Amino acid sequence: MSLEKSPQRWNYKTLDLKSLKGPDFIEKLGSLLDEAGRNGWDLCYMNDEFMIMKQLYFYKD
Repeated sequence: MSLEKSPQRWNYKTLDLKSLKGPDFIEKLGSLLDEAGRNGWDLCYMNDEFMIMKQLYFYKD
């Protein structure tokens, strides 16, 4: 299985950031973005309450 560029897919995911609030917010956010990037997602939009991710890659058998 490998990651392949997704030219015709427009999958979006909204993640709630309220649960990450606290003194270690940046570390939690960094971990979340690293994991999303490894799974083929990229950040599209973010504010203090939520962020929207777009799928750039997908797993192909």
